[in-house]
Amino acid sequence: MLTTYDEIELFGLTENGSDDLPLPNDDELQGRAVGEAFEALIGTLQGTGLGSEVEPLAYAFATMLQRRAVALDQAADRQKVKARSLIGSQDGSEIAEQELDETTRLFTILQEKADALKLMAEEAAQLYESETGEHYTPVTGDRTTRRAMETGAVFEAKKLLDAADRADAERNKVTGTKIAVAGDANWIDTAAIWRRLDVARERVPDMVLCHKGSRGAERIAAAWAKSRKVPQVLFRPNWPAFNKAAPFRANDEMLTARIAGVILFGGGGIGLNLAEKAEGKGLHVARVPKPEAQRAA
Repeated sequence: MLTTYDEIELFGLTENGSDDLPLPNDDELQGRAVGEAFEALIGTLQGTGLGSEVEPLAYAFATMLQRRAVALDQAADRQKVKARSLIGSQDGSEIAEQELDETTRLFTILQEKADALKLMAEEAAQLYESETGEHYTPVTGDRTTRRAMETGAVFEAKKLLDAADRADAERNKVTGTKIAVAGDANWIDTAAIWRRLDVARERVPDMVLCHKGSRGAERIAAAWAKSRKVPQVLFRPNWPAFNKAAPFRANDEMLTARIAGVILFGGGGIGLNLAEKAEGKGLHVARVPKPEAQRAA
């Protein structure tokens, strides 16, 4: 478990509880967080007695973001290694399971933050190059964001490692009838989901719950599976590799894994995409409408 000093090192002196808030989208990170900040800093100095400081300050701005991205990436890697170790040492106890859940949660948070900072760092690097005409080379780490690594050896190596991770997952896969769950991110009626999944389990005793780990309906379903001791397979979207298409790629991976059916809670574009693709393959899709109280809220 993290100590107070560990949390300060990773997250800074911030209030607890903010990790569940959504991250800004790519346009906000590139435009508002970096572009406007860069223009406010550099644009103010151009044509003044501080014009000679534009190049070093622009470089420092990009480097600050790059260093933070590297630190978060390294922290995420440590949690990934720890999670793999915990998987191998599970003894069925609740304490061990909670530690694994917390480690996995922290890895996800750190990885998402690292990806966001990498995007910001690459945007700042490109603004530096446009402003100064110089090539930006980071002091530490590599320029390994989506845009910087798209055609490089780093991208190929990452694909190889992802393939190895998938092979490990295949060797340790659970057996049973895979039922996928998808739904609205703002779904709050826990009881409705638990009732529907209880019915599904009665019909499919060897049920294995498949989902993407998204907020709302899918996390409620994950809590149900944990309570009922139903195996789960998580198809987490690969945001660094596929950007906004990541959840749709995760849907395709579920279909490739030969799910037997889908339970869709509500509408949502991503969940609807899975349902329509499943129906196109002749799979059964159970659609559970959102309760009236939620639709009116």
